[in-house]
Amino acid sequence: MTLEAWTERNPLIDHPFPRPPPLPVESTGDTTTTPQEAVMTTDFPTPELAERPEQHLAVVRETLPMDGIRDHYDRAFPLIFNSLGKAGVSPSGPAMAVTHGMPAETIDLSAAVPVTDPISADGDVTPEVLPAGRAVTLLVRGSYDLIVAAYGHLFDWVNEQGLTPTGLAWEQYLTEPTPDGDPADNETLLGAYVE
Repeated sequence: MTLEAWTERNPLIDHPFPRPPPLPVESTGDTTTTPQEAVMTTDFPTPELAERPEQHLAVVRETLPMDGIRDHYDRAFPLIFNSLGKAGVSPSGPAMAVTHGMPAETIDLSAAVPVTDPISADGDVTPEVLPAGRAVTLLVRGSYDLIVAAYGHLFDWVNEQGLTPTGLAWEQYLTEPTPDGDPADNETLLGAYVE
């Protein structure tokens, strides 16, 4: 994704990670359904467990309140793309967000862009590595509003398999949104390292 595309339309939304507590849905009278589940239009596929190779990233990492996520992305991604452009480095994949540890009132979050080789630090833009290791992934097709429910599905599956999340997770935005695009065409890859 280019800096121009990023600033034209920020694809990221504010959302708790991995899922909010269940809240009643007034319209159905069902107190066991979360609002995110109520808006789901498709079933999620079964997550996949695989070994993941090491991935170098250019990031802006910050610990911030949950309601500061959008501002962080709006500041961080232009910095990253400008830094990579100055260094003559091309992204090796779509933009992503990496969460370190389990969020509570605050979140330790890296706005990230994959790169082939380690970068040199440039102000707030620093190198980071997603390590090689076992990870569970889930491809989400559709509106970004589905992401919270998709994380719930992913972590429920992890628990059912007797796996333990390590606290390092990510979401990667595989499609570049456009102002007149259909949100149903969005593809987001969610992932979490497990033991």
